[in-house]
This record gives sequence, C-alpha cells and structure tokens, in this order.
Amino acid sequence: MKSNEKKMIFILLVILVIAIVIFVVSKNKKGNENENTPVENKPVEEFVQVLDDGTKLNTSTKLNQAKDVNGLRFENIQFTEQNGQSVLLADVTNNTGKATDFILLDVILLDKNGKEIVTLGGIISPLQPGAKTQFNTSMTLDYANAYDFKIVIK
Repeated sequence: MKSNEKKMIFILLVILVIAIVIFVVSKNKKGNENENTPVENKPVEEFVQVLDDGTKLNTSTKLNQAKDVNGLRFENIQFTEQNGQSVLLADVTNNTGKATDFILLDVILLDKNGKEIVTLGGIISPLQPGAKTQFNTSMTLDYANAYDFKIVIK
C-alpha cells in the first residue's frame, strides 16, 4: 500500500469514528431531554385497585351497595376490568313474590358527580319467587373507575 492510500484510509477511519461519536452523543442528549419532559398525566383512578394479574377491581363503596329495583335485589356486586373488558357481576334475588320471565334492563354507570358515563343492556333469566341468579353484563372499554350505577327495568 502506498503512503497516500494509508493516509486516505486513516482519514476515513477518523471521520467514521467522529461520526459515530456525534451520533451517540446526540442520541444521549435526546434521551435525556425525554427524561426531563413532563409525561402526560394519567387520570387518577380513585375507585380502582390493581390486582397482581393486572385486573382493575372497583372499590367504590357506593357501587358495591346492594340495590333493590322493582322487587329484585342486586347484591355481592363486583365490577372489574381486564384487557379492555369491563364486567359487572351481581347476585340477583327475586323478592317480588311471583315468578318472573326474562327481564330486560339498562345498567347506567355514574361518575362521582352522578353524571352518566355509559348505559349498557342486560338480561335476567326467569326466576321463581325467592330464587337467586347471577347477573352479568360487560363492555369492551375500561369503565372500572365508575362511582355508582343505577338499574332501569325496561
């Protein structure tokens, strides 16, 4: 190799090293800028406890209170969210004194101010007087932070 070729290779190597150093330094500066940039605040979920498996469990005492609607008692209420699926479960007891057919109803989720968040439908299977069944309704959005709900029989 001639001395001119050696000089050219050396100059190219120096330029390459300088380019790599500049790239690494600029990448680190961008990374540090992101660390100091405020992160968008997630809304505080006041009525949610996150379980070990990532399930969100609603902890609102108002939502979990037993509710009596037209002789039907809703109790042992549980409202959870996992993987974008919110599920409301409750035991329903027929206290009407007579057998019921299928019952169509709306569940209206409410925020802390009593404002409607969403309305979803539900069905209760036929029940004999005093009989109990499990009510289950779900939606594909995260409403785990609801404060309360009301039931409207259709």
